[in-house]
Amino acid sequence: MSTTTVRRDKGTGSVAFDKTSGFWVGRLEVGKDLAGRRIGVKVIGASRSEARTKLDELRKRREAGIDVGARTTTFAELADAWLERGLPSDLSENTVWNYGRILRGHVLPTLGAKPVADLRSDDIDAMLDVMADRGLAASSMRHALNLTRRVLRFGMRRDLVVRNVAEPVQTRRGPKAERYGLTVKQAKKLLRVAADDRLAGLITISLLLGLRPGEAAGLTWENVKTKGKRPTITVAASLRRTPLGALMLVASKTPTSRRTLEIPPPVVDALKAQRRMQKAEQVAAGRAWRNTYDLVFTTEVGTPLDPSNVRRVYSRLAEEAGLAHLHPHMLRHAAASLLSAAGVPIEDISDTLGHRSVNVTAEIYRHPIAPVRSGHMVAMNQLIDRPRGRRTEA
Repeated sequence: MSTTTVRRDKGTGSVAFDKTSGFWVGRLEVGKDLAGRRIGVKVIGASRSEARTKLDELRKRREAGIDVGARTTTFAELADAWLERGLPSDLSENTVWNYGRILRGHVLPTLGAKPVADLRSDDIDAMLDVMADRGLAASSMRHALNLTRRVLRFGMRRDLVVRNVAEPVQTRRGPKAERYGLTVKQAKKLLRVAADDRLAGLITISLLLGLRPGEAAGLTWENVKTKGKRPTITVAASLRRTPLGALMLVASKTPTSRRTLEIPPPVVDALKAQRRMQKAEQVAAGRAWRNTYDLVFTTEVGTPLDPSNVRRVYSRLAEEAGLAHLHPHMLRHAAASLLSAAGVPIEDISDTLGHRSVNVTAEIYRHPIAPVRSGHMVAMNQLIDRPRGRRTEA
């Protein structure tokens, strides 16, 4: 490389013209490595003034405490470091895997190769535009933007970026996934059709209690109380698939997810029938029985129910019941809409479903939920004596 160097004051770097490439190159020494070798970074400009401007910018970043020697760190490398070292130690393996899935699927294809020091808000906008063009839901874009912000915050703590360029970016609206419920007539027909299926109990408690699919599949006999005046179940865990494909029982993530629900007679009957069926299957399986977690709902040999197999059963029952489609989450949506139609206050629906707030319930089940609050009625009515009859004028 043939260059003509223009010296500047010590510590401010140098600018040289590269005759081979035809560009001006700015160089700044930023320190030495462990072996004592000098570490330098460079910028390229079409003119001397452009190279000097970029060099001054680099120097100011260094003076601000930014590790400009690591300006080649890409977003993909920073994201990997965040997943490895930037997350709370008590975060579940499944959650970490899901974060990685979202980053790899939606964020890294657009941002991964870019040096984090050079990222701009326009780059984040471009990522969201790509997602919007693919027809992804608003929730997917929110998750992607949130993780991008968290990765860049991690970069700021490591002095790799000056500011979080994802913070001012607004997510796109995008299409909303439609939430389907069931009418009372449809729900009754589904229960009748499913009555003779070995997953009848699972469908009954999912529909009548609005449990999440993983919560229903992860219900254990220890948390089922069918005797006494107020039979209950306690939702304390969820059955989830690990990144390696195994199914395991994981404790509920939030205090509101862990809840005790009083159960109506149809659920009590369904659980008692399930207990009888499971005992018969255990006898038939003999030494092959493998109900390690003491689950209420299992396969014929006691192993956890595979979600894909459950979905296939639901599809078959949906066809028999004359429903366009049926998936496990749909029973939870149906429970919300049926409770709302029966006049149950939204606060009680939120507690039953295990949401962290009423706002979550109203947002997720925007259409099936009628947000009419009536919890105040009893308390307020007792403050005023109601007249026994209307006084008439003489």
